[in-house]
Amino acid sequence: MARTTEKFDAAQAITDEIIALLEKGTMPWRRPWKIAGGGVPLRHNGESYRGINAFLLGLRAAVTGYSSPYWMTFKQAKALDACVKKGSKSSVVVYYGTAGKKGDSTGEEAGGGDGASGGTYRFLKNYRVFNVEQIEGLDASYYPKPEGDPAAGPEPIPEIEAFFKTIGSEVVIGGDRACYIPSLDRIHMPELARFRSASAMYATLAHEHAHWTKASHRLNRSYGVSSFGNEAYAKEELQAELAAVLMGQRFGFTSDHIENHAAYLGSWLKVLRGDKRFLFKAGADAQRAVDYLVDASAKGAAVQAEAIAA
Repeated sequence: MARTTEKFDAAQAITDEIIALLEKGTMPWRRPWKIAGGGVPLRHNGESYRGINAFLLGLRAAVTGYSSPYWMTFKQAKALDACVKKGSKSSVVVYYGTAGKKGDSTGEEAGGGDGASGGTYRFLKNYRVFNVEQIEGLDASYYPKPEGDPAAGPEPIPEIEAFFKTIGSEVVIGGDRACYIPSLDRIHMPELARFRSASAMYATLAHEHAHWTKASHRLNRSYGVSSFGNEAYAKEELQAELAAVLMGQRFGFTSDHIENHAAYLGSWLKVLRGDKRFLFKAGADAQRAVDYLVDASAKGAAVQAEAIAA
C-alpha cells in the first residue's frame, strides 16, 4: 500500500509558531538590537517584503539574532554561486494566488488583500527562504553593518516627527494615557519625557495611528462591535500591533509599547487558536494601514511644501 504524506498547511504552521511564542509570555518581535538596512526584510534583489511576510521574517530575525535584512531561496543562492550552510533551517513565507474557473492563476504577496471576486477563488501558497547569514559565498553587499540606534535617547527624531506631523491626524499631547478616541477622531499621547526612549514613544504613536485609519472615512475597518476585552477588540489591537511593527521596520524603531501585554497575549491566543487564517487577515489590514499613513504623510508634506514656496 502506498504511503501518503499529510499536506503542509502553511497557515496552520505559521499560526502555531506565533501561538507557541506567545504562550511563553513574550512578544519576540520586540528585539533590543538593530537590523541593518532599517529593519525591513528584503528579497535577494533588494525588494522589500510586505505585510505578514515582513512581520514573519522580522520575527524570525529577532528570534535567531540575524542582523542582515536579506533573504533568498535555495535556488536564488545557488544562482549567485553561493551555498546554504549545512543544517540551516528555512523560514516559510507565503503569498495568495488567484485562480479562475479554467485554472489560470496569478499571485501576490500575502498581506496585500484577501477575499475573491467573480469566478475566481484565492488560495494560499508558500515557499522557503534563508537569511543570508545562513548562506556562504555571497557578495559582501548582502551583509551590511547595522547602524547605531537613532532612537536610543529621549530626544525627538526629526525624520519621524515630520512623518507623523504631516499625516493630518489630530494628536493631543499631555496626560498619562495613549489612545485613539473614535467619537472625537483624536489621538491622545503622553509627552515624550514620560517615555523611557524615543523608540517607545514612536512605537506607541504608530500603534494609535493604526487605530486612526479604521475610521469609516479612511479604511473603514471593522472586526465587529468592539468593547474592551472582547474578540473584536483583540483583533483590532493585534492589527495595530502588526502595523506598529511594520512602521518600526520602516523607520528603525522597535515596537515595544503595550504595558499590560499579558492581557493582550491571552486575547490574541484565543483569536489565533480559533482562526488559523486571521493572522494573515491582520497582516493585510496592517499593511493597508501603513500604506494609508505613508500616503497621507506624503500628501501632507507636499501641501506643506507648496505653502512654504508660495
